[in-house]
Amino acid sequence: MDDYRARRTLFETESTFTIENGALVRSIGGVVRDRVVLADVTKVALTYQPLTLVNRWVCSVASPSGRIWIPSSSFTGPGQTEDRRAGFRAFVTALTGEIAAEPSTAHAEFVQGNNWSAYSALAMLICLVVIALLLVLGVIGGMLDGAGVAGFSWIPLPAMVTFMASVMVWRVWRKNRRHTYDPRALPADFAPPR
Repeated sequence: MDDYRARRTLFETESTFTIENGALVRSIGGVVRDRVVLADVTKVALTYQPLTLVNRWVCSVASPSGRIWIPSSSFTGPGQTEDRRAGFRAFVTALTGEIAAEPSTAHAEFVQGNNWSAYSALAMLICLVVIALLLVLGVIGGMLDGAGVAGFSWIPLPAMVTFMASVMVWRVWRKNRRHTYDPRALPADFAPPR
């Protein structure tokens, strides 16, 4: 199996993820930083985490000895990421297949989504709807008071910010509701190929 490389955060150097000798290994510059034995895996979680305007999926592999998380995008600089979905999806497919093949992982949990993230997004979405309603009421109030066009100059910026935030939060709510999946076949909506 080929390795997978990604810079997980802006403040880290690029990590190399490999499956070797029955373990998932994360190394930086040839030095092993994290190692999770596949036979000890208790949970594999697939989540969606948007980065501003870039879609990012994360695979998190946990065992009693630690956790390794792998992102589908790699930071290339401040505010810049590179989409590496194709290699990421292939690597995660191989990884979950290997974990599922281990007899000791029969009771391991394979989940997609995170209810905490999804329901936090729902609460934020409700707040954004309230803000949008207040903006509409502001416009109606201005019209009733006879304010001219200049009286509505404040509307575009909060309306644009509310709309953009709503789109991002809606994606998190839709894609992160928790459910189990078959480890031998990744869900089609997880890091879909471009």
